[in-house]
Amino acid sequence: MNKTIIWKEIKENIFAMKGTLWLFVVALLFSGLSYSFVSVKELSLLAQTEVMVTMGKMIIGVAVLISIILASVSFSNEKEQSTIESLLLTPISSFKLAIGKLMGTLFMWALIFIVSIPYIITLGHGTQVVPSMIGFFAIIGTMIVFIYSCLSMCLSILMGSSKNAMITSILLFLITAIPAFLSTTMKKSGFGKILDHVSPLSNFTSLMKGIIINRQDLFTLSNYILPLILYIILSYLLLRFALKKFNFEGGE
Repeated sequence: MNKTIIWKEIKENIFAMKGTLWLFVVALLFSGLSYSFVSVKELSLLAQTEVMVTMGKMIIGVAVLISIILASVSFSNEKEQSTIESLLLTPISSFKLAIGKLMGTLFMWALIFIVSIPYIITLGHGTQVVPSMIGFFAIIGTMIVFIYSCLSMCLSILMGSSKNAMITSILLFLITAIPAFLSTTMKKSGFGKILDHVSPLSNFTSLMKGIIINRQDLFTLSNYILPLILYIILSYLLLRFALKKFNFEGGE
């Protein structure tokens, strides 16, 4: 793994103006939602565990959205700016280059996770689930971000266009997020049932509810964990496949 590439990605993603602005906006979103839970009468009547699950959905939704935006322009942006050739002329393989860019994206997720911790602690005050919630996001949250980042990076390589890769990645995210907006009845039949079973975000939400609300252990929830592991393997293999198709031609 090339530390220079990782540092380059971190500087471009986090230390640049866009990274600072994004983290500021994320903090505002979390603050606004947390304030709503304690000030809006209807929301304040929710069970504390339900509040934490809702906050958890917001955290992972924002994190995945930002991660796929960064990953979807990772390679295509280099091609469009004609800088990819100079990167690949350095003594580093395209795979190590991809890993470096992926680590830069995951570092942004790590910062979002750190920003979210005070809100998790505040909303979970007085309960015993705060450590479980933090540990859950550290492990399962990272798995989700890894899956979507790999897929978005794959699209960035294959499409060669930042605009097309970003639009496709966001559409993929929105499609897999549909089960969160469906009623329980709709998720038990037809297309809703299929989407609920295949969506990584749906598995994530079911896992979170099982751990935070129902206090189940990971072994009991293995039917949700195994699909996520399968998605990690699949997204990684797709990234390796895309790297083999990578070429030096300029983007659109």
